[in-house]
Amino acid sequence: MSFIYNMQIHPLNNTNFQSRNSTIRFADDVARHVNKCYPRISSSLTDDFVNINAFRKFKKRINADTEYLLRTDISDEFADAENFIGKILAFVKPVKKYKLGNCGESAQLSAIVAKVNGLKDCYISSLVTKNGKDLDHSVLYVNDKKPYIIDAWLGFADFVPNALSKYKNEFEFHFDIKEGEKMTFKKLETDYTDVLNKDFTKTQINKIKKIFPEQFIKRGYV
Repeated sequence: MSFIYNMQIHPLNNTNFQSRNSTIRFADDVARHVNKCYPRISSSLTDDFVNINAFRKFKKRINADTEYLLRTDISDEFADAENFIGKILAFVKPVKKYKLGNCGESAQLSAIVAKVNGLKDCYISSLVTKNGKDLDHSVLYVNDKKPYIIDAWLGFADFVPNALSKYKNEFEFHFDIKEGEKMTFKKLETDYTDVLNKDFTKTQINKIKKIFPEQFIKRGYV
């Protein structure tokens, strides 16, 4: 029997809105909007709980449910989807159902919400070291004139150099980074990202808005 989680994790967000330009302010809006529309528990982030060792059964259960319920549903629905909208539903519906999701699901949702709100040339990327070691973290990379990332899992957006600095200095406990290792982003290419990495057409965006009107950010940015 599946277990639906009602508890929410509030992502870290140290944004100083006064010091950010409009591009990053909107990117921050996207990250926060994803988390507002699709509240979810991250089995990875529960490791940060002060008393997590006192809740080992809970930790074990959300790990199992993320892997065997959430991701199985995403995989099955994606494989059965007959069109673009069916594939988009495959990413959204299981997260809404189970209220679970790690960085991978966060990046997938970010790609959808960002493109519904007019962002183009953005794709899911993995955080890796310059030597090619995968750090097991996914974000949405926006290939703008000055590239930036949207990280809904950690609850922030920033230009690439600033984001890499945050991963190294503020969030280093999440990643297996050795002293002196440098990081970068690598475009992720899978069956899933083949759908999410492409720019959405106006017709596709309008169809998504009809099904998920909550995804549209009504602030006049786009």
